[in-house]
Amino acid sequence: MLKTTKWKLKTGLLAFGTLLISLAVAVTDMDTMLYKANILSYPEHEPFNGTVYPVKKYPNWSKLSTEKYHAPYSSLSESDLVDVFPYDPDQLLIGADTLKWGDPNDNIIRNAKITYSVPYLGSYKLDGKEGTGSHPAVDIKMAEGTPVFAIANGTVVKASTQTTGFGNHIVLQHNNFPTLDDPNAKTTIYSSYSHLSGVLVSVGDVVRKDDQIGLSGTTGTSTTPHLHFQIDNDLAPWHPFWPFTWKELNEAGIDFSTGVDTGFMQENARATTISPMKYVQKYLNAEAAPATVSETAVVTEEPVATEEPVVVEEPVVVETPIITEDVVVASSDDTVITVDTAVTDDATDDTVVTEDTTINSGFSDVPGNHPYYEAITYLSQEKIISGYKDITFKPDQFVNRVEALKFILESIKAAIEKGTLPFTDVSEDEWYSKYLFTGYKMEIVDGNPDGTFRPNDTVNRAEFFKILFNGLKVDVNPTVTTAPYEDVSVDDWFAPYIQYAKEIGLLDASLNKINPSTGMTRGEVADAMYKLINIVKL
Repeated sequence: MLKTTKWKLKTGLLAFGTLLISLAVAVTDMDTMLYKANILSYPEHEPFNGTVYPVKKYPNWSKLSTEKYHAPYSSLSESDLVDVFPYDPDQLLIGADTLKWGDPNDNIIRNAKITYSVPYLGSYKLDGKEGTGSHPAVDIKMAEGTPVFAIANGTVVKASTQTTGFGNHIVLQHNNFPTLDDPNAKTTIYSSYSHLSGVLVSVGDVVRKDDQIGLSGTTGTSTTPHLHFQIDNDLAPWHPFWPFTWKELNEAGIDFSTGVDTGFMQENARATTISPMKYVQKYLNAEAAPATVSETAVVTEEPVATEEPVVVEEPVVVETPIITEDVVVASSDDTVITVDTAVTDDATDDTVVTEDTTINSGFSDVPGNHPYYEAITYLSQEKIISGYKDITFKPDQFVNRVEALKFILESIKAAIEKGTLPFTDVSEDEWYSKYLFTGYKMEIVDGNPDGTFRPNDTVNRAEFFKILFNGLKVDVNPTVTTAPYEDVSVDDWFAPYIQYAKEIGLLDASLNKINPSTGMTRGEVADAMYKLINIVKL
């Protein structure tokens, strides 16, 4: 049986191997692709009548107790909050050591420095300086679940829910708006709101200034609740715009954070984005209206893949130092420490470096005695897999069902199609709907008896091997006469896939039980890939 299927495995795995294990990054709503602009008819929004801040209330960081410092917005009282205060780059440059506790004016500055953690075209050096980095937005630290509002009249052209990069995010298109430099010059701008915990609008919705569109969060590549607030101009080829690619980073021989901190490709960000808070503040509640409103809107639509995907992921946000007294914070190794003076809200850098050639000799969380050490080390050295920028692999991190599906579809270079889905819990507006439709059409996946698919559920062993073998078009014998494991009945729908995985050595034949309902981790996926490579001698 192995001989008859070996060539089929090899064909699929040639493409499969090069994409393995960046599953945490693989599902990026195609934001890592270059978008082409299409002229589409969209409902037109009301004329420009000024702007409002994207958030109305910020935590009063200088007075919050330790218990409330990381509390959600819903648990904070009015006394815990302050009205939004201006974004002033000069304030951000004031040294924290010069600020006095209890001084009302100094508290305002302290709150501003904490809130506006990374300024426009700033860096992760915590220096509060504009123009020293290539971060194309302003990161606004806030409590999770803070209401987020449309800064101006506009049309929703993107309402994405994803697990990496910008996370859940919204893009609004604003037609015939004044430019930052000239109120009389009219243009199209795009405001974006990223890392949301909730998206309250859909593509095509027409929103008015001050309409609530979402809730702040820490989804995607983020270490703490904040709003990545960005404005792209009409020159940006995709939204939200990011200034550099992985290819450019690798050619320069620098890592992601260094790229941002050194202002790498800042000229791209400067040409295609504007300071979002300065724009909002310049036209705050202005009543100027443009002359003619166009009938159509330019919207980014179907992605066009380039040879080198463009990085549009929000990098790990290293927050401005939190100035408190006797604050308990979590360190990067999840231990708890207590400090009495200024501390940094330290968190593990979760930016995934999919092409980082420096991560080839191993990972800090995969020691020599790790059960998957050999597999992970081999695949890393062969540049088949990669890990995280903090030199970890996170072998115990689970993979969800739609991530696994998208990954396998792309690995076999399947032709992705859109269509009507039969699942009751999946909207066709979801970024992954086309992958799910394609997988369903190719008979790689099906749904649950209740008509759902549950895309965000962790993919278990039974599901993973079915998706894997179906995607690779492996002829799995559907007849199972002897239960391969004690917890796998011959009548179970997944029995053929478990049996075949056992036959070719992907599962341990010496075990009595395999726990088919257990989720697949990154380490287990790496192990399966390593064994497949050795079976077919890729």
